[in-house]
Amino acid sequence: MSTVDIDTNPRTAVVTGAASGIGAAVATELVAAGWDVHGWDVADGVVERARHHVVDVADAAAVRAAAAEHDRLDLLVNCAGIGGSGRADELTPQQWDRVIGIDLSGTFYCCNALYGALAGRRGSVVNIASIVAHRAGPGRAAYCTAKAGVVMLTEVLATDWGPDGIRVNAVSPGYTRTPMVTRAIAGGRLDEQAIRDRVPLDRLADPAELARLVRALTGPDFAYMTGATVLFDGGWTANGAY
Repeated sequence: MSTVDIDTNPRTAVVTGAASGIGAAVATELVAAGWDVHGWDVADGVVERARHHVVDVADAAAVRAAAAEHDRLDLLVNCAGIGGSGRADELTPQQWDRVIGIDLSGTFYCCNALYGALAGRRGSVVNIASIVAHRAGPGRAAYCTAKAGVVMLTEVLATDWGPDGIRVNAVSPGYTRTPMVTRAIAGGRLDEQAIRDRVPLDRLADPAELARLVRALTGPDFAYMTGATVLFDGGWTANGAY
């Protein structure tokens, strides 16, 4: 039996990147708690009882069109993102623009377009950043830069929108057992043991536990929290012994 508490007053959320991975886990968690969830993604949705919309977050006009459907919104969770690798001297402008466009600009476009709806409900925003926003990694110039930008954008929005009653926070996950990470491990592109050797808790995160954190951040227990980034990495960034 599920241990998810049902919200007595159903609220509305937009979750980007809801077709898979962390986004799907967040959408599932919110739906189970009684939220009216709208999933935005370029792929077909998989979460039952969520309303799925095909939206490319890197397309500002498409985001504005989708946002026009919402006059009031309680929560925006920006999960849409892609990885990307390549040394700074090897990246093409197109590769750089694609990662920045989805991971950073896409987060901004969604926040910007849904501001009015969020203000109408004194809503909350949770942006999904990454541990690479806090620790640089070789060959990941675009991804590290984009996620660091998400952290700073979170802080700026918190200061801009606090007077409107909108709280804006971020979560920086460590390696999480999403389908993408699972495929990378199976294909030899990621070394699971090397990751676990650096993580004091000796495991990868489960998307469902990350989703529970996102939901908790929207609740009354964190009503005074804004502009913060929560490291959710099993101690990865704390471990300097590597």
